[in-house]
Amino acid sequence: MYLGPAELVFGGRKTGVGSLTAVFDTGSSYSYFNDHAYQALLSWLKKELTGKPLKAAPDDQTLPLCWHGRRPFRSIREVRKYFKPVALSFNSGGRVKAQFEIAPEAYLIISNLGNVCLGILNGSEIGLEELNLIGDISMQDKVMIFENEKKLIGWGPADCSRVPKSRGVNI
Repeated sequence: MYLGPAELVFGGRKTGVGSLTAVFDTGSSYSYFNDHAYQALLSWLKKELTGKPLKAAPDDQTLPLCWHGRRPFRSIREVRKYFKPVALSFNSGGRVKAQFEIAPEAYLIISNLGNVCLGILNGSEIGLEELNLIGDISMQDKVMIFENEKKLIGWGPADCSRVPKSRGVNI
């Protein structure tokens, strides 16, 4: 589902990377940014992590970019404080129409080696060219609504760790 051109935002700050074409795909596990957006994200992360107790873990092949700490991580909660939200800000006529924020919990994973890894990948490396694909890891803790006939999409916050209350449904 296509929403219109977007701008990449990191930690609430505009990155200068705009006119992004983004597609939401619940069939993809990870998110993929085009090369320009991906390199900008890496640059912002590198600046943000300078001086923090995380170091590159090139020996971890789980994903292209992983970091290790003083000891293995067991949860994203242990490293969340070192990362900021990433967002796609969808604009129309010079004003923000919608903003899709991706919390650190929705773009990071913990590898089997106990490292934290970036779950946003370079889509240009797999042939997506300029397309930016938002996969289901980035839709974590959001309720997504797809209106296919009118080609509309919407989202809102949701606590997906709890089973929703429903009436008249037996599980």
